[in-house]
Amino acid sequence: MSFSFLKRYEAQKAYYDAYKRWQDLSPEAKQNSFAAITDETKRAKPEREIGFISPFNQVGTGLKYIRLRVLSPTQTGEGTDVGQALANMLGNYYINAAESAPTGGAIDVPRYKCAKLSLTSRSSFTKRASRITTRQYMKPDVNTVSAPFGQASGGQSYAAAAAAIQPTVDAWVEAAVAPAKRSYKFTPEG
Repeated sequence: MSFSFLKRYEAQKAYYDAYKRWQDLSPEAKQNSFAAITDETKRAKPEREIGFISPFNQVGTGLKYIRLRVLSPTQTGEGTDVGQALANMLGNYYINAAESAPTGGAIDVPRYKCAKLSLTSRSSFTKRASRITTRQYMKPDVNTVSAPFGQASGGQSYAAAAAAIQPTVDAWVEAAVAPAKRSYKFTPEG
């Protein structure tokens, strides 16, 4: 251990002590601490409705559809821009309530993990004190919306669907105006 580590300890001791006090709090006290600085009005609440997706790699006339909650084609409230962008990107990859139900009906599969796309927008960076260490940092307002998707046409693989969606996602990410930042995450089926 060098002297620089010892010097760093002195400068960081107050933050370390605050961290130890945080660890000693009860789960309820920690939750109250989070609730005290979390502004629920700035949390994205996407509107969802019952819809249908077709799992990947199905072909033929006997396509199966799974009934689940999908994004509504119109969004309102906090996170509207992110939710609307995602609904527009995935509109061809699921059937929403405004469209015709699939022929042959649908099945409910409670444990089915469908493919998802998540979009995140970070904006309005403000300086705040950490609830754990009390150190100051830049905290953004974050809106994240995710939605399931399936194949757009019979026989489409997850890789083909993701590749078809990717250019629209890239355009959305690149359209961010500084200091805002945008990111995405694909989650495969299964």
